[in-house]
Amino acid sequence: MAEHKTGSKLTANILSGAFFLVVAAGLYYGARPLSMGTNFQPGPGYMPTVIAVLMFALGMALILQDLLGKTRSEVWEAPKLRPFLAVAGIVGFALLIEPLGFVAAAFVLIVLACIAYGRIRPVEVLLLSAVLIIACILIFVVGLGQRIALLP
Repeated sequence: MAEHKTGSKLTANILSGAFFLVVAAGLYYGARPLSMGTNFQPGPGYMPTVIAVLMFALGMALILQDLLGKTRSEVWEAPKLRPFLAVAGIVGFALLIEPLGFVAAAFVLIVLACIAYGRIRPVEVLLLSAVLIIACILIFVVGLGQRIALLP
């Protein structure tokens, strides 16, 4: 880990600690109206409150480690977009399969996965999409007899 001379840079530990503090506050706020119960008979608010306290402690430890320690954690860099495209493909497939059918939803998934991969040409995307969609139809619809709407 490299030392950083300027104190104004956001580090990974400070951002992680802040995230834990925000989540802990949300958990605590959500658990407030629930009954705590006792240690021997915990109520529905017991575990969320305990988890909120532990997350708060972890967040404070991460922040204080960077602010009071001799060495700081790495400077935070914005995440790359490509991994999120792969996840967006899966989410897109789940959201599009009912309104647009399997063929369109699978095509969106394959295109976003190919963009996330990075080094692929449009002709390859179309060919890969056709082969994978036909294979899935043969396996799931024909072979396994699944009732999947192929088109809207």
